Amino acid sequence: MHIPDGLLNPTTIIFLWVIVIVVMILGYFKIGKIFEKEDSEKLVPYIGVLAAVIFAFQFVNYPVPGGTSGHLIGGTLIAIILGPWASVIILFLVLVVQSLFGDGGILAMGANAFNMGIIGGIVGFYIVVFIVKILNKTSIRKELKVSIATAIGAYISIILAAFICAIELGVSGAVPYGIAIPAMVYWHLLIGIGEAIISSLIIFYIYRVKPDLITTEPIMMNKVILINISKYKRPITSTLAVTGLLMLMIAVGFTIGILSGAPDGLERVLIDQNGESWLDNLASPWIPLLSWITNDYGAAIIGIVISILIISSTFYLIIRYKKKNTNNSSASHDLMKNA
Repeated sequence: MHIPDGLLNPTTIIFLWVIVIVVMILGYFKIGKIFEKEDSEKLVPYIGVLAAVIFAFQFVNYPVPGGTSGHLIGGTLIAIILGPWASVIILFLVLVVQSLFGDGGILAMGANAFNMGIIGGIVGFYIVVFIVKILNKTSIRKELKVSIATAIGAYISIILAAFICAIELGVSGAVPYGIAIPAMVYWHLLIGIGEAIISSLIIFYIYRVKPDLITTEPIMMNKVILINISKYKRPITSTLAVTGLLMLMIAVGFTIGILSGAPDGLERVLIDQNGESWLDNLASPWIPLLSWITNDYGAAIIGIVISILIISSTFYLIIRYKKKNTNNSSASHDLMKNA
């Protein structure tokens, strides 16, 4: 669902960029209190690993019946782990890294972040919260409740994002509404199955091995649940292990051919409407900085490393400044109280 440059009109591009920038600024202030805790820097390696997982699963496509392919978006998945506001920032940064390889346009990044981060992350998260509240009335175990809700929320949010993407194409005149909407929704009804399965399995796995990483549990369960970051360990070994496992999975996937080179849902709609040569000749204002890397596996490895470095560094700075502001506010409050 990565929109390339040359598809959207300037009005749509600017409008969606403004929304995404405003939401990310708001997200910085609304990111959960967990990022202000004393030991919150311990979250950074986990965020880096999560970024690597999202990049890797977005970079490679799985086959979908009908001559197309799909890949994980991960907005709802990230939102369940770190909160909806953090998911928008992480998705935006992943899109920045992907644009270095030419996967998604630089001008269209606002639209892509809106579709994948805001619709996939924020909207998907509150769908999950709604479903979990319903399931809370049952005797289903907590990890199953959240996993089931994640599958449903991820699936619905992908279809909604595809619908919104189709409207953006129609507004810009790239594909008529009557073709774009049914085609995008149809393909993502299939692609969304993979999104639902992968997202729910990852959430279920985290609940089994490190449930404290699900930082949004107090919201979903409507309870005061204290998350003790002080007991987290800096997962250097785990970070290297997960990164290595991702690289191995991608290598095996390319080697045995289970990763698809077929067009994704958006590309399929554009090719069916205007032809492959038209899609390849879309005007772009820049040449992707890493487009010279022609080996898919090499690009995946470099992208995973860059994603870890950029997103870990960004959240280290976010955590550092949020804690600094919190400490300054507390100091000012104490001074006023003692005056």
